[in-house]
Amino acid sequence: MAGAAAAQPGGPVAAPAPGPTRAVKALLAVAMAAVGVGFGAMFFARVEPPREPAPRARQLSTQLDTLCFVDANGDDAPDPVLWQDGKTRGRVVAIDGRSGQGIWASQELERPDALACPDLSTVLAGGENTTLHALDARTGKARWAASLPGVPDEVAGGEGCATVVMKDGAATGIKLEGGEVADCPTAPQPSAITGHFWERKKNPQVVRVGDVEVVLTASTEGPPRLTAEGRRGGASLWKKELPARAPRSGGRPDLFLVASGGAAIVLGMDAVGGNELRILALDPASGASRYERAAGYLGDRLVAAKAAGPYVYVVSGAAVSGAALRAIDPATGDTAWRATAPLSP
Repeated sequence: MAGAAAAQPGGPVAAPAPGPTRAVKALLAVAMAAVGVGFGAMFFARVEPPREPAPRARQLSTQLDTLCFVDANGDDAPDPVLWQDGKTRGRVVAIDGRSGQGIWASQELERPDALACPDLSTVLAGGENTTLHALDARTGKARWAASLPGVPDEVAGGEGCATVVMKDGAATGIKLEGGEVADCPTAPQPSAITGHFWERKKNPQVVRVGDVEVVLTASTEGPPRLTAEGRRGGASLWKKELPARAPRSGGRPDLFLVASGGAAIVLGMDAVGGNELRILALDPASGASRYERAAGYLGDRLVAAKAAGPYVYVVSGAAVSGAALRAIDPATGDTAWRATAPLSP
């Protein structure tokens, strides 16, 4: 038979075992691929571990009302300078005026107090002792430290010099280049250097917008309702009572009026006993309201408002948690940014 002719000597040979089916081969291929991917993942995990997310910048908080401006980053735009953190210890900080990002922070000083920007490249700061520190506006690093005859309270800049008023009322002049004592005839007289607290107590407040003087007055009897008036060449153009009242601190009303974006910007409280802040923009020529809006985003306490460059810079917040620095768009009253703290040195 054909089968017998094909047999090899030595007896019959068993037939070969059947090979794996196509389905089994496919399962084996998938399993091997999975193992390979796992080893590859372990290898790359060892070489490039997952990166930690970048820390979020801390929002800036301050307990003081000082606010001035320098050019801290060389972009020819005003950059706010103020104290960071509490009253017992603090750092001078510079904030990018366009973005609100912290640029630099100085070394800590005990009981921060006096602060001034006598020119765009210098910051003068003093604390609880009789030393006045000059900081470089680009870096926050110390240039010099001058020993004064008393604890500095207020500082006003002149051309190449500054006048420092001590807490006991004495005054002295300081050269900005090296801190040597010298008269400063180009700075305001000591009797005219009132400081941030008393500046906002002036009643009325006056700003010039173009060729118009806008005058803001708070009534001295009853609720401190606010009245605004526009004057040109001494003649009254308009006068109106505003739907706002002045906030109080220290028993007397605080008036906040700045000129920005071709308007007179007024910050105050709800007229009818509320605690919510309001922001108003007045046309200087007619007194018409460009907008009147609630400004609860500012908190419930105002301590400073100044105009510089394209924004109105406001320091406000709550008495317990501290105040924040915000840039306000004068055209809308909206917040352009809230400042973040720079990295500590």
